[in-house]
Amino acid sequence: MKSILFIIAFFVFSGAQIQAAPDSTFLAANLLYQDGHYEESIELYESILHGGFESATLYYNLGNACFRSNKLGKARLYYEKCLKINPSDEDVQANLQFLEGLLADRFEVVPEIFFKQWFRSVITSRSADKWAYVSVFFFIASILFIIVYLMLRQMLWRKIGFYASILTLVVSLSSLTAAWKQYQHDVNPNTAVVTELSVNVKSAPRETGLGLFVLHEGAKVWLEDNTGGWQEIRLSDGRKGWLPEQSISPV
Repeated sequence: MKSILFIIAFFVFSGAQIQAAPDSTFLAANLLYQDGHYEESIELYESILHGGFESATLYYNLGNACFRSNKLGKARLYYEKCLKINPSDEDVQANLQFLEGLLADRFEVVPEIFFKQWFRSVITSRSADKWAYVSVFFFIASILFIIVYLMLRQMLWRKIGFYASILTLVVSLSSLTAAWKQYQHDVNPNTAVVTELSVNVKSAPRETGLGLFVLHEGAKVWLEDNTGGWQEIRLSDGRKGWLPEQSISPV
């Protein structure tokens, strides 16, 4: 009861400051969540997002609140968004794995070449910013080794400086490539989550298209083409089809 009164007072006296003070809104949402008022906490968490603020913690808490409200589609959406910011978060990974066991849809995974799977897992293991930091670090190291090669006269140190500068430069460029790919993934999401209870996937981007299969809330899809309010999607088992754009939310 105290938390409800607090939120009412918060909106009456400081509602206009929600965007200017996301920390206060976040604390208020946490208080509501702790008291079991999950719907009210979701509204406050989402008001922070609408104000242009986001963080891994915000998405994690929002995912938990949606899960408690039995909104499995949105819960998965926010867990996936959290992992995009912090791919190594074990708590989110565990929650997501548990949630997937509750979903109606199960899909086989098309086998992928080991190298491609490994390469993708390495890139997604760090955020774009972290890969950029790694790239800058090794680029500076490469410059230092070049200086060692140019300044020192001993043959051993010149060899060390030469080969080390090449190695660190390669690592720097590889990290820069990973940062760019991860940035592209963040800016142009290639996955989405079904947020409606169910949606009929069509063979063509129109209502009269042949119904191929039905997807349920929480199903993860990969985005392909889109036209006229319809989105072509692909499943992990390779099946494709069209569904209305409003039935999914991009990760």
